[in-house]
Formats: sequence, structure tokens, C-alpha cells
Amino acid sequence: MSVSSYLEIYLTQFGWSLYGLLWDILVQTGLAYLPFIAMLLRNIAEPIKSQEAKDASSTSLRRIEIDLISMFTVIVLAVQPVLTIQINGLSVRKACANGQAITGGSTGTTYDSTFTQAALGGVSAKIPIWWYGVLAVTGGIDDAAIVGIPCSADLRLTSFKISNARIKDPQLRQQTRLFFNDCYAPAMAAFLDNGQSLPNNHAPDDLDWLGSTFMLNGAYQTLRASTNMPGFSYDKNRDLEYNPAVYLPKDGKPTCAQWWTGQGHVNNVGLRDALISQIDVSYLTDFKTTVAALSGKSKQDVEDIALKTLIAREEGYFNGLRDLNQYNDPSMANVGNSVAATLGSLVEAMSFYPAMYMMKAAAPIIQAAILMLIYGLMPFYFLFSAYDISKVVFMSIIVFSVKFWTVLWAVAHWLDNHLLAAIQPAWFQLQDAVSQNNMVVSMVVDFVVAGLFVVVPLFWSGVLGWAGYRVGSEMMSSLHRMRDNAGAAGMAGGATAAKAGGRIIK
Repeated sequence: MSVSSYLEIYLTQFGWSLYGLLWDILVQTGLAYLPFIAMLLRNIAEPIKSQEAKDASSTSLRRIEIDLISMFTVIVLAVQPVLTIQINGLSVRKACANGQAITGGSTGTTYDSTFTQAALGGVSAKIPIWWYGVLAVTGGIDDAAIVGIPCSADLRLTSFKISNARIKDPQLRQQTRLFFNDCYAPAMAAFLDNGQSLPNNHAPDDLDWLGSTFMLNGAYQTLRASTNMPGFSYDKNRDLEYNPAVYLPKDGKPTCAQWWTGQGHVNNVGLRDALISQIDVSYLTDFKTTVAALSGKSKQDVEDIALKTLIAREEGYFNGLRDLNQYNDPSMANVGNSVAATLGSLVEAMSFYPAMYMMKAAAPIIQAAILMLIYGLMPFYFLFSAYDISKVVFMSIIVFSVKFWTVLWAVAHWLDNHLLAAIQPAWFQLQDAVSQNNMVVSMVVDFVVAGLFVVVPLFWSGVLGWAGYRVGSEMMSSLHRMRDNAGAAGMAGGATAAKAGGRIIK
């Protein structure tokens, strides 16, 4: 049987285990039989109120027969647990993965070790025949629909992973700050003071980050670190402040170009490579592959974008990399940095990028939890509905609608990726997420997709619930007509007999 997520595998079994537990409680306490008593009393009392005793007995018997058949059918097919369901019998088939179905217990997630057999109750769950068929058919429909939706890269997930990368090594953070103070700030000061212009073969934003190509080929060639850098060997032609006859340092003071690229480092690891290593390799690979395919940029350029994003997220610690025009006024820079950091945090908090990712991540968890509660609490639903066959149809459509959310989310995911790429082609410029001017355009996409993820599934379930109610009502109306026809026939028969008896007496 196919389900939509790894968590649903385990919560499905737990839901039906809870169902079996509650149904056993109702049976053992006798509460499960109360609807039969109520049905007998109703079908005996109602005809007596409206008919003669002989006609009423015939009508009551006919009604009781019909209701008993209906109620026992519901109990046998949709209430009494019969078929065994186990986690290794439930599977997830990921769309666009081109792989085999992954069964419970072997998902490769922490769910396997958390939702053990003991944690799920220690026994295999049993499920009624009707609901086994409903879940099997629904799972098959969902899989077939999702397979038919074109595959697309998950831009939200890709951007979220890169945006949330941080420099974890405190020494590397300090070294990056030193690079800003020793290299980038002086280079920018010289560039602005001398009234230079950026050559046409450089991108307009080339000067906006530490690894500027213009700086590497220019000021970084002569500017040096203010302190000895571990791993960079002493160079007598460069480190002229040391007299080898008096003191020979272990480490030297590399030029900014050497410091950034790693030239002259014992392991050829510069600041750039050290910063790149702070980003998870799989995240970086996915980002480079996705962005390069969509934008046509080289993977080296995409790697620079990821690196810019990593540095931009630490801008408060690195002395405010955005307020470069105020580099020569410490007081104004501090004020500007404080205001920029505050506003940036506010805007970033309002951004839907992380919110949309969390919404996508939470959606299948919410769906699995809702289905678990539906399964587990159904014994009370059937009890209070007096084993009404129309309520079985209604709940079947509700279960189908909730499980079909997976298809709706797949459509929303496809639309999100394509709208994001169409309306905001530079979505991958994550370092500019705070200061970009097309925030309104971005939020339009976010609100539309958020509506698809939240509003559309609820609307869908509401519409199908109404349809299920209508179908169930029509079924009960047909059943009631059968009963009413029997009563009418009894009344007609009684009236005919009374007339015949009257003629005989006369």
C-alpha cells in the first residue's frame, strides 16, 4: 500500500492500532451495541404512533430487517478490523527519483529508530476491509497523478540550504574579519579616493564582496595581512619587516591575493577555500547544478554567489560589508550598520523564503497527523452515527480528500518553482535578498504559493466533504424510501382488509 511520506508509514499503523484499541473498548463495555437498541426502539415506536397495531407490527418488522442488514454490512465491511497492516507493507515512492518504493523500517531516516514496533504498540495493527480498499485505491491514484506532473528542481529547498549556511569555525570568522579590515576596506578606500572606474569587463557588483576580481588583480597584489597567518610560510622578499639574522618567524604575512587564493599556503588552502568548506558539499553541489542549468552561469560563478551569501549573512560581525560608502567615518558606519542590521533582520523575518520552506517541510507531517487522528477516532464516529452507511461514504471521501493533498502540493511545488524562475529570474542572488528592490514581486509569488499550499487543500476537502454529504444523504434517502414504501404497503393492505371486512359484516 502506498502512502505519501515516511512519517505517514508509521502514523498510519499507529492510527489503526489506536482504532483497534478503541473499538475493543467499545465492544467490551457494550457501548458498541447501543445503536442496535436505539434502532429497535425507534422502528417499533414510530409505526405504532401512526398506524394500527397490526399494520405497525408489519412495518416495524420490515424496517428492522432493512436497518439490521444495513448496520451489519457497515460493521462487517467498515468497522470490524480484519486485515493486518504492518510498516513493511506500507511504502513511499518519491516522484522524479526513478527508484523503487521505500518501505517502512528501511527509510534511512530517524523515523526508523524512533517509531519502533514497541513504540507503535508492539502488535500488528488490523484494518477493516473497506478502509484497506479505500487507502489502496487512494494511494494508487495519488502516485499516478504525481508521476504525471513534470519534474522540476526544488528552488525553495536549494535556496534555503545555502541561505542558512553559517561560518561555524570561530577562528575562520576572525580571519575573515581581519581580511576585511586589512584588505577589502583599504582597497575600497583607495578605489573611491582615486576616483577609479570599474573596467567594462567586470560585473557591476564585482566590488561588492571580499573576493572582487578587480581587487585580486589590483590592490590585493600589494596589500598584506597585518599579522602572521598560520600556514603561509615566511618570504624574505615579501616580509621585509623581519631581519632573518635576528628573528625568523614561522609564518609570514601574505599579500591579500595570496591570502584569498591560497598561493604560498602549505596546503594551498586560502580564505576562499576555507569559507567554501563551511557549506555542506551536497548543498553546494545541488545549488551549483540547479543555478548553472537555469541561468547559464558557470559553476565557478555560482560558487561565488554561494560564497557571497555566506559572507553577507555574517555582515554584522564583519563590520558591515554593505555600508561601504561610509568606510571612512567610523561613527556614521556604526550608526549605519546598526540601522541596516535592524532593518535587514526585520525584512528577512518578513521574507517568505524560510517560511515557504518550512511550510513545505511541515505539510506532509500535518497531513500524516490528521490522517492518524481520523483513523484512530473513527470507532466513535461510527458509534455516534449508528453505523449509518451514508457516513461511511462521507468519511471515505474525507480520507480521499486529505490524502489527495499530496497531489495538490505537488502542483503547488511545480508552480512555485516556475513562477519563481519566471517572475524573479535572479532568485539565486541570495546575498541581495534583503536589499533587492523587487521585494513586492517576490512576495506576490510567495503569497500565491502559500495560498496553494494552505487554502486550496482546505477548500478541496470542504468541497469533497459537501459532495460526500450529498452522496451519503442520497443513499440514506433511498434506504428510507424502501422503508417508507414498506410502511405504505402495510397501511394500504390494512385499509383494504378493513374495507373487505366491512362489506362482509354488512
